[in-house]
Amino acid sequence: GMKEGLQVHNQAIRDCIAGHNGHEVKTIGDSFMVAFESTSDAVWFGLSVQERLLDSVWPADLLSLECCSWRLKGPWCGLRVRVGVHCGDVSLQLNNLTGRYDYFGNTVNKAARMEGACVGGAVAVTPEVME
Repeated sequence: GMKEGLQVHNQAIRDCIAGHNGHEVKTIGDSFMVAFESTSDAVWFGLSVQERLLDSVWPADLLSLECCSWRLKGPWCGLRVRVGVHCGDVSLQLNNLTGRYDYFGNTVNKAARMEGACVGGAVAVTPEVME
């Protein structure tokens, strides 16, 4: 069901992060914050993760849900993700509990707003990314 579907989702995202020189900053629920060395790597990640999810094999009971079925979503079935991409400087803060750095600032906020403004299956980029 959903547990297996989230495993497919998470593996697809993590494979695409690794394939595009990304760094998994953190997860919050089923959301990922990811940083990339270059803007083009971030955009290619977004496109590749959409293709990977489209081609994924999803558990049958997940596909039986109306929100995950072919007939409701056109070519999509299974879980879909929204990807927001922005570029710029960030502030780093060490998380003493995990020993990892977290990212903060306007760049992070703008990327999150882009993600929130699009629909599942889309990659939304800011004008700065287009430059």
